[in-house]
Amino acid sequence: MQWHCLLLFLAIVLLAPKIEGGLTPGINAEWTHQVDLEEDSGVKFRWRNIKSDSDGQQWLLMEFSARASGYVGVGFSRHGGMDGGDIAIAWRDSEGFPRILDFHGVGNGHPIQDSQQDYKLLSFKTEGGWTTFSFKRPWDTCDPKDMLITDDTMRLIWAYSDSKPVMRDEAFSASYHGSINRGAKSVILSDGGALPPFPDENPALYPRVKTWDFRMDNAKVEPRSTTYLCKIEKFTDTKRKHHMIGWKPLIQKENRNIVHHIVAFECSVPAEQVPVFDHFHASHPGGTCYTVNMPAAWSKHCVAFLLAWVVGSEGEMLPSHVGSPLGQEHGGATYFMTETHYENLGHEATTDSSGIRIFYTDELRQYEGGVMLIGHQGHSPFLLIPPKQDNFVVNGLCGSECTEKTIPPSGIRVVNSLVHMHLAGKRIRLRHFRNGTELPVIAEDTYYDFNYQQSRTLKNELFILPTDEMVVECEYHTTDVDKYIIGGLATHQEMCQVFLFYYPRVPLAQCMSQYEFHDFFKGLNIDAVEGDVLKRLNVPYEPSAVSTEQDAEDIRDLESAFNYMNITSPLNLRGKTVGRLLEETKWTGEKGMTLQKQWKNGRYYQYCSKPDMKNVVLKKHIINYPTITQPLKKEESEVCRKQLLKSTGAIFNFNRFQLALGLIVVAVFPIMFKK
Repeated sequence: MQWHCLLLFLAIVLLAPKIEGGLTPGINAEWTHQVDLEEDSGVKFRWRNIKSDSDGQQWLLMEFSARASGYVGVGFSRHGGMDGGDIAIAWRDSEGFPRILDFHGVGNGHPIQDSQQDYKLLSFKTEGGWTTFSFKRPWDTCDPKDMLITDDTMRLIWAYSDSKPVMRDEAFSASYHGSINRGAKSVILSDGGALPPFPDENPALYPRVKTWDFRMDNAKVEPRSTTYLCKIEKFTDTKRKHHMIGWKPLIQKENRNIVHHIVAFECSVPAEQVPVFDHFHASHPGGTCYTVNMPAAWSKHCVAFLLAWVVGSEGEMLPSHVGSPLGQEHGGATYFMTETHYENLGHEATTDSSGIRIFYTDELRQYEGGVMLIGHQGHSPFLLIPPKQDNFVVNGLCGSECTEKTIPPSGIRVVNSLVHMHLAGKRIRLRHFRNGTELPVIAEDTYYDFNYQQSRTLKNELFILPTDEMVVECEYHTTDVDKYIIGGLATHQEMCQVFLFYYPRVPLAQCMSQYEFHDFFKGLNIDAVEGDVLKRLNVPYEPSAVSTEQDAEDIRDLESAFNYMNITSPLNLRGKTVGRLLEETKWTGEKGMTLQKQWKNGRYYQYCSKPDMKNVVLKKHIINYPTITQPLKKEESEVCRKQLLKSTGAIFNFNRFQLALGLIVVAVFPIMFKK
């Protein structure tokens, strides 16, 4: 009997699972992020990120609160639906104990419980009909059923119910939550998209910081898909030098659904034009941008970017060592042109007084920064996307000669990025190359959301040096579109751009490209075209050509530009317009991929311009896609690699245990049965 007890003891000791030193963070620390998910119902989500010292794993700590007495669920999704979602459901079981389970969504049906449970419940409280629970999970669970938390735009999804769920044989069952008690919202969970309290929210954090508001003044917004309204603003606190250190939107509440973006351009005003701009500021009510309603001097002198706010963004605070100068006599600008874009399709005519609040201080920062724009030439029909494509890629290049002639040998540091596409946009990234070697991506959003375009502060500032090359890759989804899409100002048209805030300021405002004229048409099997519109578009591109203001106005609406380009070769297409050919083409995914490869491997026009929009003189205005001799290697998850090694080691140790136990049994059994 003694030997039986000994064997049982050995088995318990050797088979007992090893308790690893896990991450057990407290939850009493202050939450760093919060979003109100349902303004009327009070549903809230709060979170913060921490890092484990033991294995370098990032952890997401979360708290969810909703008016529900049954179950509450919250999770993440790529596109806002349950399909493919990564979901945690919490409730109090029949014995009164709080529970949490890890699920994944398949289609729109009942979620499926994961075999690997990665959500850990930290606290659970039900009070006054409300359920509030806090929980945690690793950024990288190494479970293919879970979503990897990254710097991308994540869709937060949630649902709740008063219905009590049931557990039978560890199988979770609950009734449908209904069509009302649910929702989805885009968020950036990483700290790159996080914002500290703004100075007007917590003045104690920002001594000597002042505010300057500029707004539209009951501007008339017509009920049409796209309206651009421009107005001149003046910064008057110029007796001392100030730095802008951040900004936030001031969007009129009832117009939140129609204000798409607000851009502020710095105006470089010659001394003799100052009285004119004073008059513009005091007496000109503003008007439709880029038409006869807008004075020519605005587009001539107001071209460098101060800031860009886009729908969904909460604003931006610059790092503590960087500011942007205000006042023309102090290296910045005194006059600014604001461009406000409205999307008012299907609504009645209205008025708007939305604007921007600037935060500025006379406690000057160490460095002065600026904004540059990289991507595909924006207002151009040559940003062409065929219909019926799942992932059609357009490239915008910034060539080595442009960076060589504008960036000093010491380089510039990028601190913030804002990616921008329109409705067909699916994914965007800014790639970075140096002497053929690909460097880490500067900006990226794999799950782009047109209605949530929050800028991101880089975790580590990145250097851009002279002769560096960059490529903006924009991926578009047009499977539900019947007609080709072109580049343009309207939301139903497209853009492919990345804004970078950097320091120190250099004489570079835009580094853009467009497919070379002949190679563009070669991809469409067209040898030659003609038409007066080509001259106004300045194609084939001639850097020394200067468009008149009237020409610029004529080509603002480029919707039908291809209908005025007549094909002259080959013979079988002669007599057709390019627009007709594009509409008659039976587009398939394979045809789109072929076109995409031809354009990528073809030539590009390079546009390199200074803050005054004057071209930087280049020896080569036609360039090629960068030659990549050393592509960027996909980083292996160090956390998952360690987990794999641990599990492999555990199996090895268990096998050694079985061998040792067998030897013990062989040695002991003869003694046990010895008479």
